[in-house]
Amino acid sequence: MMRALRVRRGWLLICAAVLASPELRAEGTPAVGVLVVAHGGTNQWDSAVRKTVRDAGLAPPVEVVFGMGMHPEEVRAFQDAVNRLQRRQVGRIVVVPLLVSSHSEVFRQYEYLFGLRDEPEWPEAGKPLHLEVPVVMGQALDDDPALAEVLTERAGQLSRKPEDETVFLIAHGPVEDEDDQRWLERLSQLGAQIQAKAGFHGVRAFTMRDDAPGAVKERAEQTLRAALRHESRQRRVLVVPVLIARGGVERKIPKILAGLSYAYKGQTLLPHKKMEAWLAGQAARLASGGSSEPVLQY
Repeated sequence: MMRALRVRRGWLLICAAVLASPELRAEGTPAVGVLVVAHGGTNQWDSAVRKTVRDAGLAPPVEVVFGMGMHPEEVRAFQDAVNRLQRRQVGRIVVVPLLVSSHSEVFRQYEYLFGLRDEPEWPEAGKPLHLEVPVVMGQALDDDPALAEVLTERAGQLSRKPEDETVFLIAHGPVEDEDDQRWLERLSQLGAQIQAKAGFHGVRAFTMRDDAPGAVKERAEQTLRAALRHESRQRRVLVVPVLIARGGVERKIPKILAGLSYAYKGQTLLPHKKMEAWLAGQAARLASGGSSEPVLQY
């Protein structure tokens, strides 16, 4: 345990050093500001995100902003956060989206706000942000190994005999069918990583489609119920939510699955030390110009 803590502390120090290195602040190579963007939710949800950002040990200046960028007041909050960084005379802003998936309306609206997409997801939001410095934006969690490790641990806390158990990963999910297909593909890739790590009988992926039209949402819920009913007749089912933080959505899952047999604790991705390390790593990679995923640049 102590060795793991030392490794994590060392990694966070390396990330902080990258973000604050003299090379990034030397003449002709301006300082970097970090902007963590997240959907937002209840006070509990927002507090969990803020704490994770603080504990990630990011070198200042760092800003956190919540919202989908759907409404003008949300866009103003994004602009205010950008302005605070620009007043610190940063020469570049790196944007870290703390989202489960890059295949969503919210992610695309973030792209639009930062000048990385021509058309808004929601036209009522208005114009893109006013940016005085270049912006680079990373990807969401998607099928990142850090996410697989957190979910493996969450499943392990429910497990008794992995080879006789099936894990159901349940995410919030998007509105559009095409997004949902891609979201499920990434979740299935996460499932393969979890399967390799823990040796469960199987890992299956589902989305709730909670914001989709009524018929779409109902179909998603019925698909989930039917699959769990069938699987639970053969082996024990462990239900693991793929949600950023507690704030209400995790309580909808037991309602959808009422009357069925499964194990569930409702633990979300936050809080977790690996999520802190993921944030630090994303910011450091973007700041240094390298990333394991495609990087969007303004």
